[in-house]
Amino acid sequence: MKRRQVLKTAAALAVGAGMTACVGGGGSGVEFHRSSSRTLGSTTRFDAARFAGRWVIRGEFVYPGERPSFGAVTFSESGGVITGLDVYGPGGLLDRYPAKQPAVGRISVGTAPFDTQYWVLWVDADYRTAAIGTPSGSFGWIIDRNTSGGEDRIKAASDVLGFNGYDLSRLQIR
Repeated sequence: MKRRQVLKTAAALAVGAGMTACVGGGGSGVEFHRSSSRTLGSTTRFDAARFAGRWVIRGEFVYPGERPSFGAVTFSESGGVITGLDVYGPGGLLDRYPAKQPAVGRISVGTAPFDTQYWVLWVDADYRTAAIGTPSGSFGWIIDRNTSGGEDRIKAASDVLGFNGYDLSRLQIR
């Protein structure tokens, strides 16, 4: 359990309070950002080699009264699958996690049994903007290759998150 708390703390520092609710759900009293009554599916046109590289977090879900971190992440790829995730904050690299890709568009970050499933819900045709979420709804991101621009793609990613049951009133966009 201690290892899980360390992993959760590091992730929370990197991506804000949205990651701090990675345990519980359902009747446990922990409130997530996505309605579990909605079905969630990852994109089937995911290409790990095109997805790999540095992304800026342009949108993230936060709880009332909390502020987003708007950090950055880098996904590593080898042999056509995602193999790692580096998380960056204002001061640079915060943490490095092993990753694997159990299915198309699904990235398992961390080491079992404490891993977290990141599902790529949507990515634009040119791999410039993506919407990512967890099946539990504990967090969601809009990531982009740039810190600004692409408002049409950011809006499309937001719409995808909303369609998948995310509470868009909690989405903070940069």
